[in-house]
Amino acid sequence: MLTGDKAMTTMTRSGGVEPLARVRAVAAWPFTNRYASPIWFALRLYLGWIFFQFGWRKLEAGWLTSDPMGTVIGQIADGKLKVGFAPFRDFCAFLVDAGLTPLLSQSMPFLELAVALSLVTGILVVPAAIGASILLVNFMLSGIGTLAFEGRLLLGLVLLMVAYRVVSVIGFQALALRIVAAVAARTNLTLPAPLAQAMRR
Repeated sequence: MLTGDKAMTTMTRSGGVEPLARVRAVAAWPFTNRYASPIWFALRLYLGWIFFQFGWRKLEAGWLTSDPMGTVIGQIADGKLKVGFAPFRDFCAFLVDAGLTPLLSQSMPFLELAVALSLVTGILVVPAAIGASILLVNFMLSGIGTLAFEGRLLLGLVLLMVAYRVVSVIGFQALALRIVAAVAARTNLTLPAPLAQAMRR
């Protein structure tokens, strides 16, 4: 009869706990292991290229001198375009009343290009993914975006956020952090705690 630690070890090996731990380890591998970084680099390039096209095409279409978002947001606020989430209509009405739609239209190309730059270079990927996710959710709520396309992009961005430990292994974030550290040392600048912690990794 087995007792104590030997019994526990035997139960662990035969009772399915160890296989479950192995499954968890395999599932976590792409999100925690540096050798999985090429996967995330490829996904970053794919999403970055799409957001670059989003921003560049808006620039070519004259978004800097017009208000395309205002037209859509105004129709949502007036009830001409139906949305599945009622509070979103109130939010659109607020944007129209506050006169913020031209600012949204003119800043949208730069926001999308900034997301593309972040994803391609690997600098501030997680903040960029969060911002891009907010944009996509608003597109889908407004009816401009579709679950088939924007939903797929959103899934990719969420995966990048989950893989925050290794998502920027391939890229220029380490170089950017060294430059910031050097500037901070020369100017006696106190860096925010999260940024200082990232530099020590």
